[in-house]
Amino acid sequence: MEPTAPIALTMGEPAGIGGEITLKAWAQRAELGLPAFFAIDDPKRLERISQTFNWPIEITRISAPQDATEAFSRGLPVLEHALPGSITPGQPDPKNAKSVIAAIDAAVSYVQSGAASAVVTNPIHKHTLYKAGFEYPGHTEYLAALAGEYRPVMMLARLGMHTALAT
Repeated sequence: MEPTAPIALTMGEPAGIGGEITLKAWAQRAELGLPAFFAIDDPKRLERISQTFNWPIEITRISAPQDATEAFSRGLPVLEHALPGSITPGQPDPKNAKSVIAAIDAAVSYVQSGAASAVVTNPIHKHTLYKAGFEYPGHTEYLAALAGEYRPVMMLARLGMHTALAT
C-alpha cells in the first residue's frame, strides 16, 4: 500500500553522501518501486551534485509537501532549505549544523501534521552537530525527543527485508 502523503527526506550532512543518496533514490524510483518523497535540502547543492556526476536529474522546487506527489514524476521535489556555510565534499562546515537539525525538525513536524507519511534521514556528521550544541547521541535519540509519546525505532530496509533493532 502506497502512503497517502509523500515521505520527507532530510538532507543529512551537506558535505557527506546524503545528496548522492537522494539523487540516486529518485533516479531509481521506478525500478525500486519507491513512493513519492521530497527532500528538505538546498536545491543548489543538489543541482551541483547532479552536474558533477553528469546525472540528468531535474530538481523541482516545491513550496509545500503536498506539491511533492504531483512533481515526483518529472523531477526530484525539493523543499528549499538554504545552507549558510560552505559545502565542500568531505569537509563539514559547522555553520551548516543548525540547518541540518532544522531539516530534521521540519520533517518530523510534517509527519506530525499529516503533510508527510514518514521521515527518512540521510547520514549526519555528529561531531559537527555537537560543536553546534546538539545534545543527542544521534538521530534515533533526537527523533525520540521530538516524537514525545511515541517510541522511535531504527529500521534497516532493503527490498523484501525490513529489520528493526531491538537494542
